[in-house]
This record gives sequence, structure tokens and C-alpha cells, in this order.
Amino acid sequence: MASLNSSLKQGLLYPKRFLEGRLKKSASQEGLEPGEGAVIDLNGKKTAVYQKSKDERIILSPVCTHMGCIVGWNKSDKTWDCPCHGARYEADGTVKKGPAQKNLERMKKISKD
Repeated sequence: MASLNSSLKQGLLYPKRFLEGRLKKSASQEGLEPGEGAVIDLNGKKTAVYQKSKDERIILSPVCTHMGCIVGWNKSDKTWDCPCHGARYEADGTVKKGPAQKNLERMKKISKD
């Protein structure tokens, strides 16, 4: 019964969290230090950016591969976490914990149009 209640609660919260991720204002790309990540607006497109080192950034789609919610950066664990169903990804976008089965999509450098 407890898992049924948990599933129902998750199901009811999913649409809210799905929309919140898309409407939430993106962080600034300025000031990202090595080892930090954030969902930022890069040339008009929401992206998940991990500052791997001073000179290297990993640019990912912030869209969870499970059901399409927008992931957020977990500072303490240095992971991308989905607020909808609990999927977790390593900083480089590889799946750490399901329910997602596919990695976050790597994005090519986004050009200014």
C-alpha cells in the first residue's frame, strides 16, 4: 500500500515538476568554477553545463531521458538529478541511478544564429 501511495503522489507531482523545470530561470554561465555545474541559457537554449576544468566544459541536454523533466545540479554529490522520478546522472551525463536507462545527450557547441 505504501508503494501505491508513493506512486500516486509521484504521478500527481510529475506535471508540476515537468513545467517548473521549463519555466525556471536559468543560472548565469558567468562564474562557474571547475567542479561546478548549472542549467544555463546558452545562446537562447537551456543547457546543462559542467565546468570540468578551467578550460573544459561538458555541455549536455538538461532533459532527463526517462520522462523529459529538466535535471538540476546537485552541488554536494556533483550529479545531475531529475526532480520528477529520481534519476541521477554523473557530471558527464552518464546514468548513475535509474529509472533512466539512457545518458543525457551531449550537445555540440551551440553557435549564435
